[in-house]
Amino acid sequence: MNGKEKHSKKDNIILFPDLAGRLVDKGLDQLAKKDFREAAALFTQARELDPENPDLNVGLVVSLVELGLYPEAKDLCRELLNKGIGDYFQVVNIYLMVLLQLNEHEEMSSTIKALLEDDHIPPDKIEHFEKMLQFSQRVKEEKQHQEIIKEEKIHHEIETDGLFADKTESEILLTITRLAEVNIRPYVPEIRQFLLDEQANPFYKTVLINIMKEQEYDKEIDVSKFNETVTIIPAGLGDVLESEFIVEVTKIAEKRLGQENPTLLDMVKSLIERHNFIFYPNDPSENRFEEWAAAYQVLAEEYQGMKPDAEEIADLYRINAASIMHLVSHLKEIEEISYPTI
Repeated sequence: MNGKEKHSKKDNIILFPDLAGRLVDKGLDQLAKKDFREAAALFTQARELDPENPDLNVGLVVSLVELGLYPEAKDLCRELLNKGIGDYFQVVNIYLMVLLQLNEHEEMSSTIKALLEDDHIPPDKIEHFEKMLQFSQRVKEEKQHQEIIKEEKIHHEIETDGLFADKTESEILLTITRLAEVNIRPYVPEIRQFLLDEQANPFYKTVLINIMKEQEYDKEIDVSKFNETVTIIPAGLGDVLESEFIVEVTKIAEKRLGQENPTLLDMVKSLIERHNFIFYPNDPSENRFEEWAAAYQVLAEEYQGMKPDAEEIADLYRINAASIMHLVSHLKEIEEISYPTI
């Protein structure tokens, strides 16, 4: 038995000599025929066997570019340049072309500047690269100019219309949408008041906190939701989908329902995720994760037209049925503000 297995492995080696080379040759043939999808598939297979082969890597980059897969081509070009695989200037030229397609003129400019400063460009290519640098810088400057004009327009609109006072839900949403496109720091005093206002929609509060997080606002700020106030530093917050509340309650729900009722589990997970956005960055659970998971199961069963047995579910989670139903009532209130009426 073992002898046959060894013989089989040896046969495989004899039947497929230089498999990577054959795949590369086939890939180059498909490239010449302009079948870029098949070429990319062949080069990808070959890369698993011979990851530093210059022909297949450059062929794969060209295929990705022709398929319009520019982010993937960009990543591969960076890898080849870092490892010194393939003709350096061929890869650099492809890389710059990809950056142009992605409108990443900042990266284009810095790459060309580095090449010029390090004297890595042959004399006959210098003028070409200098013209590319001038072009990318002009585009970058024009883009920055347009962004400045856009920001000034938004600042003027905010100053004219105000931020949150005496506004409808739809008007507040418009204001927050504007804030996402400008530096939020000049408006922090008004935002602080909004985040502490118990009457303000908690959904909008979370959106504002995420904007501050994205803009790396690193000062302490207080947030009040459901009569609980917490102090946070937006820049230091974790992802909204990675809070302890959503992670722990979801884990328990998956343990209880994963095998028994996957459809119900999907509904439970959807509710948890939606409500977590409302609660964030507060944690409403008080470490009573089992109780919350049970309440979500009851609510999900109701939404699916079932008649949940609170006592039975309480026994399953080993908690009190009355506390579950109290939480269910709270969750129904949260449901009413999960999506603002605009």
